[in-house]
Amino acid sequence: MTTMDHGRYETSRRKLDLLGFVGRALGLAYHAMKMRSERAALHEMPDYMLKDLGISRSEIDRYTSVRYALSHSERFDA
Repeated sequence: MTTMDHGRYETSRRKLDLLGFVGRALGLAYHAMKMRSERAALHEMPDYMLKDLGISRSEIDRYTSVRYALSHSERFDA
């Protein structure tokens, strides 16, 4: 039989310290402001330019929502 030493291995969770929480909160706030400005820019574009991008005017809000952007982003862990 073998025994495992459980004391040597750490979990892969991040520490929930105050600085980490504040950093993630500021990152999410910055990302939300960026999505808002990108949404405004897309709404100002003419339809032919949106078609070149591959989206319709009715899809702008979905693609620029924070939840959609976070689920398709590699920078944030949601």
